[in-house]
Amino acid sequence: MWRPNAPTRRRVLSWALAAPCLGSFTSSAAATAARTDSEIALFAAGRPVDTGDLTLEVPEVAESGYSVPVVLRSGGADDPITRVRLLAPDNPLVRIATFHVGDTGCPLRLATRIRLARSQTVIALAETAGGRVLRAEGMVAVVVGGCGFDLPLEPG
Repeated sequence: MWRPNAPTRRRVLSWALAAPCLGSFTSSAAATAARTDSEIALFAAGRPVDTGDLTLEVPEVAESGYSVPVVLRSGGADDPITRVRLLAPDNPLVRIATFHVGDTGCPLRLATRIRLARSQTVIALAETAGGRVLRAEGMVAVVVGGCGFDLPLEPG
C-alpha cells in the first residue's frame, strides 16, 4: 500500500545528500567572523586598533546593494591618515577596497560607492602616519543584494 509521507528510497537519498549542506549554513557565521578578524589582524600588523578620530557615514537603508554611498572622515590634523581599507564581512570577498592616501590625508574626506551582498556592518580601517590604526563601522540594511544574488533583508 502506498503512503504519501512514507520514506521512499528517493527521499532517503535526497536527505542523505542534503545533510552535509545543512552543516555549511550553521558554520557560515563563524567563518565570516574568522575571515573578518584575519583581515583586521593583517591590516593592523599586531598594533592595537582604536575607535576614535574616524567617522564612517553610510545610509541606514540602501534600496540596492549595487551602489551604496560611503563617506569616511577624519579630523585629526596632528596625525594624518596614510592608508584606508574598507571591509564588508558578509560579501563573498571581505576586502572591498584599499586606498593609499599619502601624507596629504589631513583632514581626510574620502567618498566612494561600494557593492554589498546583503544587510551588514561595513568596517573602515585607517592607518596614520604615526603608526596608529583606527576603526569605524556602520550598519547598512540592503533591500536588494548587489553581488549577483538577492538575499532577504535581515532584521537588525
